Amino acid sequence: MATGTLRGLAVAGGGESSESEDDGWEIGYLDRAVQKLKGPLLPEEKNETFKKALTTGDISLVEELLDSGISVDSSFRYGWTPLMYAASVSNVELVRVLLDRGANASFDKDKQTILITACSARGSEEQILKCVELLLSRNADPNVACRRLMTPIMYAARDGHPQVVALLVAHGAEVNTQDENGYTALTWAARQGHKNVVLKLLELGANKMLQTKDGKTPSEIAKRNKHLEIFNFLSLTLNPLEGKLQQLTKEETICKLLTTDSDKEKDHIFSSYTAFGDLEVFLHGLGLEHMTDLLKERDITLRHLLTMRKDEFTKNGITSKDQQKILAALKELEVEEIKFGELPEVAKLEIR
Repeated sequence: MATGTLRGLAVAGGGESSESEDDGWEIGYLDRAVQKLKGPLLPEEKNETFKKALTTGDISLVEELLDSGISVDSSFRYGWTPLMYAASVSNVELVRVLLDRGANASFDKDKQTILITACSARGSEEQILKCVELLLSRNADPNVACRRLMTPIMYAARDGHPQVVALLVAHGAEVNTQDENGYTALTWAARQGHKNVVLKLLELGANKMLQTKDGKTPSEIAKRNKHLEIFNFLSLTLNPLEGKLQQLTKEETICKLLTTDSDKEKDHIFSSYTAFGDLEVFLHGLGLEHMTDLLKERDITLRHLLTMRKDEFTKNGITSKDQQKILAALKELEVEEIKFGELPEVAKLEIR
């Protein structure tokens, strides 16, 4: 829970709650003077006490007030319900209690759902994940969008929560839905620089070729926001068999990929993708992720893979179908000139 009063709480959909003194929601309010009911309260007093119990996270008092007859779906100023507030601060136990008492997990206020509120909450991913799981278990729809047409998975991707993304997809969330600007969850992750989310979305079938309304792919959005590792990764994972690619022999491709002006620079290109792993980058681009464990078990590096002979492929358990994909990619893959002076951390490899 927050340790001080926080007003102007950022909420899903790009809006903010009111900064009014009497909005009734003092996020992080820690005055625990009211810890239990000392006698019958007037309706107005009961509502005010309920708000304070919610904002302090006083679950026993919340339960006592619910037992006294106050509605679990009470609508406070600006239309928020207790469950929406609990989700906004990732209070897992409070979310659980309210749901167990019959709170509506599918409630929305001006198209801002409780699930969206949970996915965009301020808290650890573990807390957010548990809240989202509770809401999904009560049939919250993961594909309902806010006014900006953003769905819960977009908020989770934007805020860097790969586990939440995976959980939403497991419950039927559409990976490639686009918001009012044409952004997908992958675009949002690329824009914000969340590498782990980018990888997770690709594993879950995200389409890296979908464009925003201004014609930008996730790769280009990453580049525009100076997330060069993600830009290069997404560029390398574009389908190498599509587009206008120069016809290169295997030897020419390997030469371009591996040859630099010095051994130091050669080491740099293959250490620059440590966040993803150079081998993983190459295999992701060809849809051969299933080969990763096999090659790692045999200590096969990307350099080794790119220089293998046919008999070595077979000896190392690489099927004919997978061999064909690798060889076809090597023939048609074009790697642009590497400018190490411009990029201190990542090699600038692009696929046209």
